[in-house]
Amino acid sequence: MKTETGNTSRAIYDEVLLIRRILDGQTDLFRQLAGRYAGQVLRMVARLVPSQEEAEEAAQDTLLEAFRSLGRFDARQAGFQTWLMRIAYHTALKHYRQHHRSVTIVDVEQHWLDNIPDDEADALLDDISADRVALMERAIDTLKPDDQMLLNLYYYDNRPIREIACIMEREESYLRSRLQWIRKRLAITIKTLENNEEK
Repeated sequence: MKTETGNTSRAIYDEVLLIRRILDGQTDLFRQLAGRYAGQVLRMVARLVPSQEEAEEAAQDTLLEAFRSLGRFDARQAGFQTWLMRIAYHTALKHYRQHHRSVTIVDVEQHWLDNIPDDEADALLDDISADRVALMERAIDTLKPDDQMLLNLYYYDNRPIREIACIMEREESYLRSRLQWIRKRLAITIKTLENNEEK
């Protein structure tokens, strides 16, 4: 019986062999390789590109860029899936910026961020009442696109920080502190939105 690690190692080895065959001229095999991750690519870009048509275009751009750049793929640095998600991340940011999606800016004072206790921020974010969830969605929309993507990768996709660091090309320590900052920012934004609605 093979272990999960053994199966994973075998899958990576098979994928590297497939990539070599593609680079050796069997380019039609790229469709098979890309097909394994097309759904993940679409889900990732759709988080920043909400229009279905634009998200599909961004996903196609990602796969085309991956095909063009396949010769630069290095399995010693990251697996193909992570490498592909990095391209998807940058493609999604590019589409986001090109279409100038407008966001509601909520001013948050730096001293508020410095002074809100972690447990208070956690309590605000852990409230799953319908009103609070709606405010959370609005608060997330006020974040910069790379912060939105970091939240999605960590909390919704459950990706490890090491993999996210590779995708976003950031230091792990930066991402950990950024996640803490984002949680506080969201908590304060929710409170600000609530206070504005009560006026």
